[in-house]
Amino acid sequence: MSKKKILIITGGMITHKESSILSFIKKNFLQIQHSDNTWLDTKIKFNFAENIIMARREGLKNKNKKSKSLKSVFYTKDNFNTPELTEVMLMTLVNNSGMDFEAISVDDLFNNKKKSKLLLESCEAVFLSTTFLRDISELIPLLKIIKNEKNKVIVGGALASLGVSELTALENLDLVAVGYGEYLVPVICDWVKNNYVELKPMENGRVDYSEEIPVLYSGTPTSLNLDSLPRENWELAGKYYNRKFKMINYESVRGCPYRCAFCNYPYLFDDTKFRTKSAKRIADDWEYYYKELGVEYITCLDSLFTMPKKRLIELCHELINRNVRVKWICYARADDLCDESIVELMIKAGAVQVQIGIESGDQQILNNMNKRVNTEKNIQALSNCRRLGLTTVASYVIGFPGETQYSLEQTFQSLKASPPDFFFLCTFSTRVPGVPILEPENLEKFQLQTNFTTHAVSPYWKHKTMDCSEAAESARQLNQKIVENKLSLDASIFYQGILSFRPNMRDDLLDFQYESYSSNVFLKNIFFKIHSWINKKLKKDLNKFFAKKRSLKSERRIDVI
Repeated sequence: MSKKKILIITGGMITHKESSILSFIKKNFLQIQHSDNTWLDTKIKFNFAENIIMARREGLKNKNKKSKSLKSVFYTKDNFNTPELTEVMLMTLVNNSGMDFEAISVDDLFNNKKKSKLLLESCEAVFLSTTFLRDISELIPLLKIIKNEKNKVIVGGALASLGVSELTALENLDLVAVGYGEYLVPVICDWVKNNYVELKPMENGRVDYSEEIPVLYSGTPTSLNLDSLPRENWELAGKYYNRKFKMINYESVRGCPYRCAFCNYPYLFDDTKFRTKSAKRIADDWEYYYKELGVEYITCLDSLFTMPKKRLIELCHELINRNVRVKWICYARADDLCDESIVELMIKAGAVQVQIGIESGDQQILNNMNKRVNTEKNIQALSNCRRLGLTTVASYVIGFPGETQYSLEQTFQSLKASPPDFFFLCTFSTRVPGVPILEPENLEKFQLQTNFTTHAVSPYWKHKTMDCSEAAESARQLNQKIVENKLSLDASIFYQGILSFRPNMRDDLLDFQYESYSSNVFLKNIFFKIHSWINKKLKKDLNKFFAKKRSLKSERRIDVI
């Protein structure tokens, strides 16, 4: 008798590796059917689409005049076909529990109907990770495809942790799993093997049957040290896909020691404490991956890999002493990179790229965000990395409460003073409940109003200095200003080839990026008209939405009286 089988589904609804334009349109249409506040999401998508399409058009136009730099970064994709970390961890845990598994991405679920039908019919239960799903409007159409009469559908991941009450009211769902997958999966596998008779959570865990759908909570580790968590079995994933992986993903922390006002990472996994693996454990894992599996690159998915500083220094020395020459990428805070000796040590230990949340060039905005860093340190960190040859990808949040045209100009001036190699602009979002900026005292302080819904990828908002329509258009204009002044490279354009970037390529790529905007007059006019139309629709819908909110508020006040 064959063992029961689990189908693992991971990935996002909309990804940077879309199979086709038709698929992109289809998935967007399905998501919009279940979504609120769609015009802001439309505006943000077209901001990115404009950058990418203009660059691709320029690339085709100059097909026969490609520079060596352009070939290396824009045309040659660093496509290592690396599965998501969540997928590999689920494979590992299911396999350790003595069960068979199959795996499919969300994209394939939509676009490879024959494969998805076969897998759904052959598997007893489905583990659906929501790590890369942005809200419930993306989850609903997925559940309709996944659920059949024979299977059980279990949903876990970030969205499950943040929207339990919303998820438990959904159809086509049998169990919500919240917390550490390492503790949840063995319990769920036992439940499946025992024909769904009883859920027996691990120590510190619990099952809540008060909602329409049961919720399994993992509980949290008894220690702040994560060394006891199992190693992701990339060899197992390689056998499943019949290939070796040059690049893998890795995680060494849970949570974050900081509490930036816009960030939900410290509150994931049903946990609020900062927990870490030791330097020795990380070095042991990386040595195995490098020497036994031939891995060349490791992408650290931690919210903050450079903390604690003592651990970072110890790890670098471990990698150097063990001759582990794997190249690695990580997220870092700017103030951790202000010490040149730290940057030099990281490079010597194999670091090739750091992603830094600069967020703003205006000190007051940083204070509003509770970033606990100053603009001088941001500039110094980028300068150190640039001088020493460590590639930087800097992210900026546009429209955070307190944002004005003056603060946006300060951000531009900081970019001018010390440009990162690559930049990424994102519009402030109120999508995630429970973050500090959405606490009552901050809503009052910044006069921030928004739509508290899990059915909007980009909920509408406004505060006393800006609204979301102004922020989205400001992000577009700032992006163009950076490009026109040849300050930094747009990460959304060069995303697939960033690992091939070298400092001596910078000028060629900046010229190409500039030409993609300045020479395509026809496309510029088309996008100008599209954005003008979207801006009007967004502004009209935004005004209508907040007028309705005011009306409902007035009605409630009258009822109270």
